[in-house]
Amino acid sequence: MTQVYLLNGTVAFWPQKHKLVSLAEEGKTLALSNPASRCLDLLIRHHGEVILRDTFFQQVWINNGAQVTNNTFYQNISLLRRAFKEFGLNEEWIVTVPKVGIKLEAQLPIDIRDVEDEPVSPVVEPAQVPPVAAAMNKPPGIWRKAAAALVALSVCAAAGFFTWHSDIDNRLQHFVLLENLNGCQFFVNPDAVDFKKHQDFAQRFTEDCRTRPWVYLSAYKNFSRLSALSCREAFQVWGKNQCVTRYIFLGVNNDNT
Repeated sequence: MTQVYLLNGTVAFWPQKHKLVSLAEEGKTLALSNPASRCLDLLIRHHGEVILRDTFFQQVWINNGAQVTNNTFYQNISLLRRAFKEFGLNEEWIVTVPKVGIKLEAQLPIDIRDVEDEPVSPVVEPAQVPPVAAAMNKPPGIWRKAAAALVALSVCAAAGFFTWHSDIDNRLQHFVLLENLNGCQFFVNPDAVDFKKHQDFAQRFTEDCRTRPWVYLSAYKNFSRLSALSCREAFQVWGKNQCVTRYIFLGVNNDNT
């Protein structure tokens, strides 16, 4: 069984999966970064109480082997407020108590539900290949070895491609919404220490948001390069993702379709 929180009867929060699911709009979900998800879980478990900033630091970051700054902490609280607003919840339910901490207003109705875990897909056994008729002439040993090597190479290449494609898609699915600006939705890599580079780029973004409104930004504090993947639609696995990648490095832009 998995514990799920229902917020205001309209949004389901899955703490173990780090995501919000709209009950009012079918198919609308939002992946939260692990720290943001843990912050929300902590706020819900202490619903209506003020939680000290140091408690957040300890339980959300330090206990999980991560370092944290004040800026990172408030960035995650800001992301939660934006997520609330995106899902039709009052962002003011997340209250900052100056010089003390954060609390989740008691006025927000919260129900706890236990739901069944998603079933694991059964393993499909590969189909048996019928043996080649004995009457067929076997190729010489050197050709058999070459054929086997070619098959093995093809399998490895295919496996590598599927793994690479899956890794890219899985990574993008965990990007979190930073902000909606000028018709573009900016999503950012959740493992960044802070989102200052992402925000600066979003403020300077000059592309036409009517053609590629989904923008996925990747940047890290100790790297001078930022990548921006602009897509006509939300990125989907195996979908016809018409995207353009832009790399920003020391003021030089490189575009790849």
